[in-house]
Amino acid sequence: MEKQVDLALSSEYDLIVDKDRTLNRNIYCWYLSGCTEYEFNFSPYSGATMTVKNSSGTIVQSFSTTDGSIVLQAGGLLKLYKTAEEMDKVRSGEYRYDLFLTGSQYPKRAFLRGKINYLQNIAT
Repeated sequence: MEKQVDLALSSEYDLIVDKDRTLNRNIYCWYLSGCTEYEFNFSPYSGATMTVKNSSGTIVQSFSTTDGSIVLQAGGLLKLYKTAEEMDKVRSGEYRYDLFLTGSQYPKRAFLRGKINYLQNIAT
């Protein structure tokens, strides 16, 4: 599943993921300047981290370019990846996430935040 994120409007976007299935999500990031649409340029950034927290602030899952669960690519493409086993470790429900980019110019740049819903799948 793909999602397009317009960074000119807001940096808050909600995500819905399946709890017990492999997560392989493409998020295309772009912004408008005047009437022209531009892809977000990830090249100045060397890494990214995303933490998912419950209502008490405890981290329930982490994503990072270090472990390959976040991939920054050309064309404004940000990929999130977790195995079904990793996704199954989080209880179904609604959490909050924060995603930060890192690089030499910006040691920690807030990029995206929002709600992330982990949905339980029921096989028939």
